[in-house]
Amino acid sequence: MPEAPVPKSTPKSKTSSSGQIPHLGQRPASTAKLPTAPSTARRATPRGKAEIVSSHDEDVSELRQRVASPPNATLGLSLKWKIVIAMAAITIATAMLIFVSINSKAVTQLSDEIDAKGIRLVKTLASIDAPLWKAAMGGLKEERKKKLDFLAQKFNPDMTAAARENLFRQSPELRTMYDQLTDPFGPLHTLKTDQRDIGPNSDILQITVVDPTGGSGSVTAVEGTGEKGISIITRHRDPSGVEIGDGRDKGSEQEVRLYRMEKSGLEFNVILSLARINEARSALKSSILLPVLVSILAGIGIAVWIGTLITNPIKHLMSDMNQVSNGNLEHRTVAHSKDEVGLLAQTFGRMTEALRAAREQEIESKALEHDLAIASEIQSNLVPKRMLKVPGYDVSAYYRPSKEVGGDYYDFIQIDEENEGVIVADVSGKGVPGSLVMTMARAFIRMEAERSRNTSPADTLMKANRMLAQDIKKGMFVTALYCILNKRTNELRVASAGHNPLVIWRAATNQVQLVNPNGIALGFDKGPVFERTVKDEKIVLGHGDRIVAFTDGTVEAMNAQNQEFGDERFYTLIRDLAPRDSNQMLNLLVKALDEHKGHAPQSDDITIVTLRYL
Repeated sequence: MPEAPVPKSTPKSKTSSSGQIPHLGQRPASTAKLPTAPSTARRATPRGKAEIVSSHDEDVSELRQRVASPPNATLGLSLKWKIVIAMAAITIATAMLIFVSINSKAVTQLSDEIDAKGIRLVKTLASIDAPLWKAAMGGLKEERKKKLDFLAQKFNPDMTAAARENLFRQSPELRTMYDQLTDPFGPLHTLKTDQRDIGPNSDILQITVVDPTGGSGSVTAVEGTGEKGISIITRHRDPSGVEIGDGRDKGSEQEVRLYRMEKSGLEFNVILSLARINEARSALKSSILLPVLVSILAGIGIAVWIGTLITNPIKHLMSDMNQVSNGNLEHRTVAHSKDEVGLLAQTFGRMTEALRAAREQEIESKALEHDLAIASEIQSNLVPKRMLKVPGYDVSAYYRPSKEVGGDYYDFIQIDEENEGVIVADVSGKGVPGSLVMTMARAFIRMEAERSRNTSPADTLMKANRMLAQDIKKGMFVTALYCILNKRTNELRVASAGHNPLVIWRAATNQVQLVNPNGIALGFDKGPVFERTVKDEKIVLGHGDRIVAFTDGTVEAMNAQNQEFGDERFYTLIRDLAPRDSNQMLNLLVKALDEHKGHAPQSDDITIVTLRYL
């Protein structure tokens, strides 16, 4: 709260005393306009910073300031393409993962199937008794022949080899029987590759049964295949004991897989071609890759569609924001979706409407401030510019409104050469309504006092009330204390229209006396009741006596705890400060009021007028 202004001291003398009316601050001249900011244009700003701009005809205010876009502002990658790239990356990664997983699983299944086939085949070979394989290899034929010749020699010592051959020529049946006894299985013939599913162009390249001792030889299923051997690159053993090796056939240079098993002193070998497996792998890759590529393209298309679906409402909202940020508060934002972005657009639209309403309110507020400034200046012109100068009296006054314009007023009225009028009044309202009523009351009272040279304060208030009561708004009223001082006789005539009492300090006794004549407020009644109640009261001032007229805003000044300053405290201060000169006394009174009020806002207008007979 600003400190109260200090009234200027009036020079003391036995013949005259005068002072200047204290003011709270300079008021604008009646012809002055509200300050307007110079129009600005859109200019380039360093480092792309925003700049305040306005049109040439508008006032710059907090609500109507507009932010110009930086001239070189560039956007990075748009949100739409960020969404597209992110979704496309996820789609591609997922598709590749699916492709690798399916391909790996399919290849593993193919490999397992070919292994199962080779293992079954080699185990089937190993399940045949070893003697049968050895007999098939021809290792026992000569031994049987020797045993059969020895037995025939025993039965017929004369049966020589030449005689046996001669006998076989004479009886071929005996030859056949002899051969069957010496070689019961007969010769094993190799399989023809063009007739069976075994051979160079088939899945099964070679089947062999080998006697590692070399005594009985070996059995080969396919002739001319695998003669140059195979080179094994990797080997591993199946849990069933079958050795599996991957390699390449040295003759045909094709990839092969060897299955080997040892049992009963024999080696069983099966060689399978991997050519068809590789072809199946390639076909599988192609069959999987095509759907994967289609799904990737479809995912990218869906990503573009979703990105557009998400970003289009945002683009519309950004366009709306640019319109509003450029000062077009009449622009209406329309929601283009029913999701969170649409809700944001609706919220932004309501915010724009609120800003538009606030701007209109601000314009009205500016106009009102302009009117208040003029009204405040008019009111300041109605307050006396110079202090009343009465020979032999020390006069001072203090006035501080609670708003730009107040409802209190005081005035000095020269009635004639011997009589000076002093009036203090308080309107029931504050602000502009109170100021207007105060102006009316002042005009009626001053007109009646100066026109008729009326020395009766009660009669003056009666006549002023007749005019004021006709025009005042119902419910509003004016309290007033009107005093007329006779400079020759030092007689003071007092009339009250429902106002606070006049405080008189008697210097001889150092006592405070309250003068409160009967009367009701101006404007309550149009005549009869008011005129019956208002009365004059006469007082004679002695040397050193002081009178103090004030409004209720003085004694009702409240602090932050809503505690009033109080009448008794005010009267005590007057008694203690009355011997001082009028300006000093008012300074100390206002200081005490401000200390009591603290940081609380001023609740009512404060007006104090004091006069002391020197």
